Amino acid sequence: MGVNGKIRILLAGLLAVLAVAQSCDKLDQPAVLPEVCVLFSPDGLGDMSYNDVILRGLELLMNDEEKDFYISFMSPTGYDMAEELIQGWWDERDYTYAEEGTVPRKLLVLADAEYAVIARKIITPELINKDLSIIAFETDASAQASDPLHTFDISLYGASWLAGRTAREMGCTRPLVLMGDSSNEFTYDGRDGFIAGFQGDVPVDAVADDWQGYCMPLEVYQMMYSFDGKYDFIYSISGGTNMGIYRYLRENPDCGIYTAGMDVDQSPYSTLIVGSMVKRIDLVVHDYLKNWLDETELPVHQDFGLESGFVDWVIPDRYSNIRPAIAALRQEAIAKEKAYGKAGK
Repeated sequence: MGVNGKIRILLAGLLAVLAVAQSCDKLDQPAVLPEVCVLFSPDGLGDMSYNDVILRGLELLMNDEEKDFYISFMSPTGYDMAEELIQGWWDERDYTYAEEGTVPRKLLVLADAEYAVIARKIITPELINKDLSIIAFETDASAQASDPLHTFDISLYGASWLAGRTAREMGCTRPLVLMGDSSNEFTYDGRDGFIAGFQGDVPVDAVADDWQGYCMPLEVYQMMYSFDGKYDFIYSISGGTNMGIYRYLRENPDCGIYTAGMDVDQSPYSTLIVGSMVKRIDLVVHDYLKNWLDETELPVHQDFGLESGFVDWVIPDRYSNIRPAIAALRQEAIAKEKAYGKAGK
């Protein structure tokens, strides 16, 4: 049916609204339909990485879901605004646009690990049910007996282990792991996986010590001048900030620095990208939301790793000569990831 019901896209904390409708009532007299609200990472939309992949998953859902529903997108400017939005969603959980006064089913999707911490302080677990639900991305299972969130985590370890072996296969001897946010523990498995796969000393640096490290492409572009001649491979777990690295490499194709794409296949951005750690979070998002719309019970927590197919290390055609060697290591990478303690599925 295509895009069903009405879609309201809210950006930068509900500052801009776009309404799209197909086979629907007037917007001032909406029907009682399920409501899905998606909270992206701070300033995340347009990163050509993690958040845009999530958006693609929502587009997949809207294109193939036959049921009518409302969907709202919000991209706050920081965690303070995100907390206000989460609190607002919770306070208005009984609000309805429908004249009938019937409260619709509501789902809040939290696309940032820090949001889960915020939500657990606000939400009353006893009031959460299949008609009022919350999904949190990249989040560990809670130690609480009654967690109000449905959570999942995509392990970076196995794919990053293969990335480390790829760097070694390329003959690199001076790699660097660059963290976008040094305090984000949900990316430490990527750091550890690359270092273990490389099987040698690998220094670690960071763009910042908070979430802003994922949206600082100009700053990392300037950092590249100091990295040039010092490192020959940069494994950057920095989201949209990586665009600064790719820009530098395009402008300096003979610098001798190889790098990796992150979250999506980013090999078109530079000939020096030897592989990409690809997360199929679009498919995860699609499946979770479709199940919720179908009123299928959601799992309390799931871990996805290299074996799940939702994350992979993808080598572009221009480096196809090293594919056989890396493909032969895949089962070893899966075993290493499981031994590391993440992604049991």
